[in-house]
Amino acid sequence: MTFRDRLHYDAGAGTYHDSSMRYIFIKPEAFMGVALEMPADQRPAVFEAMIRTVIRNGGKSAQAYKAAGAADPGALLAVIRETAGQLGWGRWESDLGPDRLTVTVHGSPFAAGYGASDLPVCAPITGMLTAVSGMIFDAPTVVRERECAATGAPACVFEACPA
Repeated sequence: MTFRDRLHYDAGAGTYHDSSMRYIFIKPEAFMGVALEMPADQRPAVFEAMIRTVIRNGGKSAQAYKAAGAADPGALLAVIRETAGQLGWGRWESDLGPDRLTVTVHGSPFAAGYGASDLPVCAPITGMLTAVSGMIFDAPTVVRERECAATGAPACVFEACPA
C-alpha cells in the first residue's frame, strides 16, 4: 500500500493522517521562507535546526515503515523513495554500497522554494537521510549534501557514511 493510499483525510477535523502521524501540505517557498526571513549569518543555524527536527520526527516515520515490513535496507530505501515522491520531496534515486549511501534528488522542493544560494539548502532531506542511513548501517552516520540545485547543480546529491 502506497503512502497516498494510507493517507486519511478527515474533512470534519481538516486533518490528514497516515496512521497516527499527522501531515500538512505547505508550499516550499513558505517553508523555506523561514530561513530567508533570517539574517544571512543566522541561516546556517536554521538549517541545522531543520536537520535535527527531521532526524527526530522524520525518523519516527522511517521507523514505522521499517516496523511495517521494510526491515531490509533495500526495502526501507524503496519505501522512502516512494514516499518522498508522494510527499512532493522530489524524485529520489539511491545507490547503496557496503559503507556508503548516495541519494540523488531531482526536483527538490527545498532548493526550489529557497531559490539561488551559495550553499546547499536541502536540510530536511539531509535530516531524513541521516535518520534512514542510521537504520540502514545500524550505526550513527554523517550525511553531506555534495551538490544542490539551489547552487546551480542539475540535481541535489547526498552522501551518507557511517560516522
